[in-house]
Amino acid sequence: MYTIQTNGVTLDEIRDFFEILAPTDGIVKIHGFSLLQTSDVGDAAEEILRLQTIRGEGSVTSGSGGSTPTAAPVDGGDAAFGGTVEANNTTAMVAGSGTLVTLEQFGWNVRIPMMHWWTPETRPVITPGERWVLNSPGDTVDPLTFSSTLWLEEIGG
Repeated sequence: MYTIQTNGVTLDEIRDFFEILAPTDGIVKIHGFSLLQTSDVGDAAEEILRLQTIRGEGSVTSGSGGSTPTAAPVDGGDAAFGGTVEANNTTAMVAGSGTLVTLEQFGWNVRIPMMHWWTPETRPVITPGERWVLNSPGDTVDPLTFSSTLWLEEIGG
């Protein structure tokens, strides 16, 4: 099990919060995520952002413009994560010659921290060569400062 965190990031446009590329010799199961914004408070600042999870199959093009945080093992004795992690890409992942599959959509009221956990049978699974993103496909009314955490599991690798 691994966690990936971001802190104090500005959100004002389309964004891939997290992009995960599965390792070539293992699969990844996404367990859950949390989002928290700290800049807009009060009724007048309320927004509902649309979020979606997307699986990239085949030859998709990775997003860009973000960072490459290190996945931290929950158990300190575990090996480093074998896949690739990107966070806060401002250019979203695109299909290229592959396929993008939207798995689900959420609404996030930014006044309330959002925490989402998948049950074992509904967890997104990323196989070798696939990518997965948690995306906000629209712009915000005004810039937000947010932090986030993603929990994932690597099997094999």
